[in-house]
Amino acid sequence: MEAKSEQYKGHSIVIEYDQNPDNPRNWDNLCEFHYQSSRYLLGDHHHTDRESINEMLTEARKQGDMIFSYYAYIHSGVTISMGSFYGRLPQGHAEFDSGQCGFIVVRRKKMLEEFGGKKWTRKLKERAEKAAQAELEEFDNYLRGEIYGYIIDEDEDGHSCWGYFSIEDAMTEAKSIVDHIVDKAKRNIMIS
Repeated sequence: MEAKSEQYKGHSIVIEYDQNPDNPRNWDNLCEFHYQSSRYLLGDHHHTDRESINEMLTEARKQGDMIFSYYAYIHSGVTISMGSFYGRLPQGHAEFDSGQCGFIVVRRKKMLEEFGGKKWTRKLKERAEKAAQAELEEFDNYLRGEIYGYIIDEDEDGHSCWGYFSIEDAMTEAKSIVDHIVDKAKRNIMIS
């Protein structure tokens, strides 16, 4: 992507790739991403062998935790998904360059603590699945380098902020900052 720029209320906004994004798996997450890979960072809990993953899965099942498989497609980059890539890509090589890479675990106990429940209800399980999907999408954006930032009035003493997971979110936030700048300037004129 080339830098996207827009004029808004007399200010220039430029959206660019975040060159130094923070890995969202380092944040305080609801889900755990367990994986086994000797060459790629595909989660936050690395297992060196299949046995340790199986032990984790057995324990998670005993605790009543939710477990979702996730898959990686590695070909000139990395992307991940909760569904298999088999048959989804027009190039036809997903069969060779993709496969299950790990498991997303949502701990029952943590969900109950976070959302104040006493029972592991269907509604809470649905919320856990949505959380797993959202965290997977954030991590996928990170792996693909799809993290953005904005610069307002680049040639002056402008404002900038980074770490947005879509161009639209970065642009919306930048416009909000411009609105604040314009509003503040109007108030200063009225006071003078």
